[in-house]
Amino acid sequence: MNMDRDKMLLIGKIFLIIFALGLWTYSYIDFNVMFNNDKVTLWIHGPSIVEEDEEFSLTVEAWDIFERLAGSFTGEISFSIESYNFTTLEGISSDHTSPADYIFSSNFIWSGILPAYIIPGADNGKKTFNMKISTPGIHYVVVEEKNNHNRYRSNPIIVKSKGDSYLKLYWGDLHGHTLFSDGSGLPVESYQIARDVSLLDFAALTDHCEHFPRMGDIDIFNIFDNYIQTTNSFNEPKKFVTIVALEWTPRYVVRGADIVFGHLNVYFEGDNMPFFSTFTHLTPDVLFEYLEENSDDDFISWTHHTIRKDYASDYAFYHEDINTLIEIYSVHGSCETLGNDTYFEEVSKIPTNEPGYSVRDALKMGRRFGFTASGDTHDGRLGHSISHTEASAYNQYPYTLAGYRLGHPHPNGLTGIFAFNLTRKSVFKALKTKTCFATTGVSRPYIEFNINGTTVGDNNSTLNVASNKTHRKINIFICADGVSFGPNNINNISEVEIYKNSELWYSNKSINDIFFKISILDNKTITGTSYENCIQKKDGKWYIHQNSLKPVNPEELNTGGFDYYYIRTRDISGYAAWVGPIWVGVP
Repeated sequence: MNMDRDKMLLIGKIFLIIFALGLWTYSYIDFNVMFNNDKVTLWIHGPSIVEEDEEFSLTVEAWDIFERLAGSFTGEISFSIESYNFTTLEGISSDHTSPADYIFSSNFIWSGILPAYIIPGADNGKKTFNMKISTPGIHYVVVEEKNNHNRYRSNPIIVKSKGDSYLKLYWGDLHGHTLFSDGSGLPVESYQIARDVSLLDFAALTDHCEHFPRMGDIDIFNIFDNYIQTTNSFNEPKKFVTIVALEWTPRYVVRGADIVFGHLNVYFEGDNMPFFSTFTHLTPDVLFEYLEENSDDDFISWTHHTIRKDYASDYAFYHEDINTLIEIYSVHGSCETLGNDTYFEEVSKIPTNEPGYSVRDALKMGRRFGFTASGDTHDGRLGHSISHTEASAYNQYPYTLAGYRLGHPHPNGLTGIFAFNLTRKSVFKALKTKTCFATTGVSRPYIEFNINGTTVGDNNSTLNVASNKTHRKINIFICADGVSFGPNNINNISEVEIYKNSELWYSNKSINDIFFKISILDNKTITGTSYENCIQKKDGKWYIHQNSLKPVNPEELNTGGFDYYYIRTRDISGYAAWVGPIWVGVP
């Protein structure tokens, strides 16, 4: 009798185990993701700016429907080039050396299970070529599949004349998570993807500091120290730059507390940083004071997903020399506005009738942020997340059990910076001085934006004029990225908008061209703007919004008489970019 009961219990346990494994497999394993790795498009990437006759690398990647390397691709490709005069935008012939026709090799067909780029001995979906262009201008490299004549276009490559003094345009992702917090894979894997697959120029991991195991000042298992060492080991000036960083995350580990400071990423100029967390540094003011006292290196910090209701931001905590940028976009969506004209709706956003959280509101308060966009990736793919596709499944490499792998409806973002060279100090300086702009997905357009010759980053992105009657000539030039998710799709610019003092001032939504160039005059009196929605709480003090914890003086929440302008643009593939703001006024 007891033997029968024991058998029944054993059978029951086995059934429960099988049922649990089956349910987990059904919920989290996607066999289509595992076995569907056929090529659907080619991605062609070169540097944004080079000098004439400078040899540069051009990489062709074959992607599947989930935007992963299609390791089994064995097509033959040929190369050509589209060239344009930089001033007139007319087509020109160019002197250049293109790669010879090439047949991709493959020794691996299981790229849906293991990443193709770690398998040696063949191309497996990715090949880098050397190239030169001797004619100054704007150039797009066109790759054609010889068997079906499908054509794909690169990002714009701007060729400068020898001897010219110019800034180069570099691309990076400054916000990602690994299994050291709530992300996927090890830091080594994320940096490898950023450098070798996403083809970034610079990157930073920002794991949640609250996840690092500590016992007082003791770094348990040296995990925090190893995290910093890994970042430094990947830093290679002129090739690939990494930035030491962490994310400070109140109301994250301990939920339910009445804390609405916003999540802050902190970045350091040097190769080290002191440990900090919300367990020991309870407010941004306390945090920044601690870092100033305990770090030999300069640091900057910015907030993100500012309109997300559970982690909203409080702009009462603002330090102009530290909070130089704001993350306007990530996989969570855009926090530019709570209005109906947002490009990418933020997940779990606060109600649209609550002011004081959006980027537009922050600018009205006189918060002089520049714009950055990043991934906030939790799928381990720094610089090119794929969690917005079906490949958000748990069986996707780098592996994880983190639930944050799921539920990100938007692609990652990137930050473009202008700098003379690619070093840690140059990248940090560009970020601190706002010499940058924000894009979505893998899009890397070329964008110029200036007012009377002053561009983002110049003089703290500020144009000082003699009088509030001074005319402002706004100049915009955009070259679309050629990226597309299908053959023969010419990716053109679709719309460009100018926002003045957070209000739409100019709009063109019928462009449909590879280029957009305009000079437009504003001769209205410079007035500045202010934030008018402070609330008074029971303590008699004024606050930016209901959840704000630090009192403010409403009379100080203004732009000091300065007007500001920023541009927003989108292409027909759905990618967007934000550039600015530039402030204009009488000093």
